[in-house]
Amino acid sequence: MKTILKLLIVAAILNATARAAMAAWSYYQFKDAAQQTLVFAGNATTAQLHGLILRRAMELDLPVEPQNVEVTREGLRTRAQASYRQRVELFPRYWYPFDF
Repeated sequence: MKTILKLLIVAAILNATARAAMAAWSYYQFKDAAQQTLVFAGNATTAQLHGLILRRAMELDLPVEPQNVEVTREGLRTRAQASYRQRVELFPRYWYPFDF
């Protein structure tokens, strides 16, 4: 009985770790896609870049709101900043919000 309890606890911890890792993986995919958009979108306007970044977030199924994406251009340098909150179910019926 003691071994079964230990196995259940280990399984719950591994499940929570895997779900948090999947959320982090999606964040890094989004970050990489946004960087590629900025690098390879040459003469695009900031509004076009904003739309492209939002489209990438939608493709990755991330809850990024349009007002949370900011694209600025300073001479030849273009910067983008985006943030979102993703709820991840770490344990059954226990959701934890992660801010990215």
